[in-house]
Amino acid sequence: MVDEKDESTQGGAEVVHHPTVRWPMLAASGTAAGIVLLDESYRILWANERFGVLSGWPLDDVVGYAGKELVYRQALKPSWFTTELRAGAWQHVQLGDGEAESVRGVLMAETHLASRRDEAAILWTFVDLRDETPHRFHASLDGMVSIWVFEDRLQHALARAARRDRQVGLLLFRLDDREALGERFAGTCLEGLQQQVGRRLVQTLDVEDSLTRLGQDHWGVLVEQPVSPEDLQMVALSCQEAMEAPFRTASTAPLLTLSVGIAVYPQDGDTSELLIKSAETALSRAPPASHAFFDPSLEAILAQRLALREFVQGALLQPALHFRIVYQPRLDIHDSRCRDVEAQLRLRHPEWGELLPSDFLPVVAEMGQAAWLDQWAIERVAAQRAAWQDMGGELATLGVSLDVDATTLDQAVAGRRPLDVMLRRLSMDLSWLCLELEERAFIAQAAEHTHLFRRLTALGVRLAVSHAGQEPVDIMRLAGLPASRVTFGSRVAAAIHRDDTSAARGLEALARCLETLQLEGVVTGVTSEVQWQVAGCLAAGLAQGDGLCEPLEAEALAAWLAARA
Repeated sequence: MVDEKDESTQGGAEVVHHPTVRWPMLAASGTAAGIVLLDESYRILWANERFGVLSGWPLDDVVGYAGKELVYRQALKPSWFTTELRAGAWQHVQLGDGEAESVRGVLMAETHLASRRDEAAILWTFVDLRDETPHRFHASLDGMVSIWVFEDRLQHALARAARRDRQVGLLLFRLDDREALGERFAGTCLEGLQQQVGRRLVQTLDVEDSLTRLGQDHWGVLVEQPVSPEDLQMVALSCQEAMEAPFRTASTAPLLTLSVGIAVYPQDGDTSELLIKSAETALSRAPPASHAFFDPSLEAILAQRLALREFVQGALLQPALHFRIVYQPRLDIHDSRCRDVEAQLRLRHPEWGELLPSDFLPVVAEMGQAAWLDQWAIERVAAQRAAWQDMGGELATLGVSLDVDATTLDQAVAGRRPLDVMLRRLSMDLSWLCLELEERAFIAQAAEHTHLFRRLTALGVRLAVSHAGQEPVDIMRLAGLPASRVTFGSRVAAAIHRDDTSAARGLEALARCLETLQLEGVVTGVTSEVQWQVAGCLAAGLAQGDGLCEPLEAEALAAWLAARA
């Protein structure tokens, strides 16, 4: 039974005298955490001074009050939370009387005490997450951030993404078969399992990602670094794979799975509220142990990309069976003679037909195999050039250009041997070979690979800047590169129209710069007579495009040259 109340108070609150809690109450009176004792009906029996500060209630008024009317489990979205408080675990709650200006976000733990009738049966402990005192608890006790920190990060992430024109990903995770698990495991055991889920998510995600627990069976992940749908799908798959190992309980080793809903800013929502709603919609469509995007079309696109990745991976194991090389002539803009050809890769797919480099080379680069494929292509082109040399005629006079990835210059990537060593092993004159590097990559690699560039030019290999004109050309940087040629991307030719002379004037201005720098120019993507005429402004250069000649097999190229003779 509860003893009579002492008229003296500790911190202004009445003290309940009974053997179970009297001395713990005295010890808790001055602690930095809010402490509340309740009976089995959740009526407040005693509270310390700190609880009065956190709740904003006078301690004289709080005794006898229904404790559950002061605690609210809602934050970003009430539907993510159950109304029941969980015993034996820290949880994020809002403390106050329901008025917006008086509600405060805190961390709360509920402990059930062994007691007799009318004694204190429940202990509540509250910690202020925004307290700046030395006793402050950080927002993360288990590698997760609090819901309020998560909401703040989401708002700031969207603002940064808007300024930088980037995407942000929001993933919602749901524990599958929650009701069945609730029937199988007691509350504290189920809570322990969900804590294990949280720890596995923390261990799987990158440190830059923000993870929060949104309820008994929900988690949210904010992925802010530059992302793509493929990146977000990989995050979802990695987290689901982390659940494959059995979990631990005292008596069993259950298997748990997660469903994932994915929303992408800004296409799925340009505010946090809309993005959250989109992620919930995606989660509602996700099958157990699977994931779904808010935009269903992304799932079909990613499925196709995954199939392409698997096909490319197999093709790289037997490149001769799947890849082929075609050659597109480059014509002198002054006499229309073919002086050079560009070697281009093609990939044969049994269902999708022949794929262009833009279709599969990004996948090869993602797999880290671009340098290997470039070396294979160089060896095949060299073998073809040797065959033309044996045949004699005009084919033997042609130069061959090949677009290569920047990683081909990296010795650590390219089979741990420098590119010039690989070329020297071909045992042939290499004055016919021109290696083309994308403009930005060429500029970035110039300082690091200065000696390699010198060794390549000593072998007779020419270097070219490719795809210039996609962005403003940096003339000063261009002047310092060991290049003898600049190739303008198809976008330059596409901008030239009969009724628009601005692009032609721009190309003419670039032509004067190239002439001063003694650089040969190549205009690619030529499809019309107007574009061919405008390309003539180059003092020294070539033109290339389907309007002049489509890419041809080696045998067809020989026939095409013979017909022009």
